[in-house]
Amino acid sequence: MLRRNLNFNFGITLVYAVGIILLLQTFAISQVTYVDTKAKGMGDSYQVALSNALKQAVSKVNGVSLEATTVLNTIEKTTSNEKNNKFLSSREFKEKISEQTKGSIKNFDIISESKDPNTGLMVIEVNATIAKYQLSATAQRRRIAVVPFRLVVGNNSNNSPEGASLLNQSITNYLVQTRKFTVLDRNYDNEVKKELSNLTDKSNIEDQVKIGQMLFADYILVGRVESFEIKEIEKKYLTSDRVFESKKGIINFNYRVIDVPTKQIKFSSNYRKEINVKSQQQPIAFLADEAAKEVGLEIMYAIYPILIEKIENGNVYLGQGGGQINVGDIYDVYEMTPSKIKDSYTGENLGNAEIKVGSIKITDKNSKFSVAQITKSNYDLSVDFKLEKFIVKPNKNLEATKTGSKEPKKIDQKW
Repeated sequence: MLRRNLNFNFGITLVYAVGIILLLQTFAISQVTYVDTKAKGMGDSYQVALSNALKQAVSKVNGVSLEATTVLNTIEKTTSNEKNNKFLSSREFKEKISEQTKGSIKNFDIISESKDPNTGLMVIEVNATIAKYQLSATAQRRRIAVVPFRLVVGNNSNNSPEGASLLNQSITNYLVQTRKFTVLDRNYDNEVKKELSNLTDKSNIEDQVKIGQMLFADYILVGRVESFEIKEIEKKYLTSDRVFESKKGIINFNYRVIDVPTKQIKFSSNYRKEINVKSQQQPIAFLADEAAKEVGLEIMYAIYPILIEKIENGNVYLGQGGGQINVGDIYDVYEMTPSKIKDSYTGENLGNAEIKVGSIKITDKNSKFSVAQITKSNYDLSVDFKLEKFIVKPNKNLEATKTGSKEPKKIDQKW
């Protein structure tokens, strides 16, 4: 029964996710634009210098990407096959370059050609028209890829592969909903690669340049699941024959966020918890969601502390909404001071000193931002307010009141 419920839940989740993706694709309008750029190339021959100049032009416009690498290889191959210098500047060769690069280099003109007096190498400068695919705004956020967590099975045969998979999905969903990251999928890489391969033989420039927009992650989230299981527990009272039955969800995993270019571990932590799941019809999915909420929140606060974006008419506007914020939640307010904190051993900048200056209570929210009222403060926070001056952190010592309960307390200036 448990497995059947899990499969049903996964099916619903998958259908929902596909629907959302299709909806986003409907509204996300991307287009190819053309950029004129000048670039120089050097080489021991005319062909090599021209090839390097065109490569430089492509790299300046599109950076390091799959498409750029493919185009660079094509340029090198095409120019190396032509030995006639005069033909390399002809209209026929320009058309050949455009055709061979499938429109990535729409056109180019050779501005100048000379020899470097110091090295004797040929120097060619070109003015090239390069195709550039405009990314959507969401694709320009900081990018993170959630890599499928490793599941330890040797020491615990009861560990749930479905649970580990759902944990990945739940963390991915959480990070997407924060709207702070471009979350890259790593569960369906083979399917994505297969779809991209369908574009390689197309002559349409829009389709060709799309291949080059396969995004690479700034960060990757990896983890190792030590325990993920549901246990039935029976306790018999000594004073009677009564048997008490309970069901516990046990989850234990470690995770880390790695900076891809430097391989530096930016954040690392462990998560261990036992949760009573007796009343849950889908305990594995519930356990995964609960863990994802706490882990996702911890990751987000480590990389993107929640900022106060605006204070107006007694309302405080936070730059975070969605499932991460609940009406009635209590947050502490900290002022970011210009005072830097440095590690005495390494000299590394550890951040700015923070001063606790008040508390707020969430009164409303939507998918993009939330609204709060100040319950306590050292001073009027709206005076000399500026962006990135205040951050908020959950107050774990105060229980969030339910929606519709008492109004927030009046501001206490002597707090």
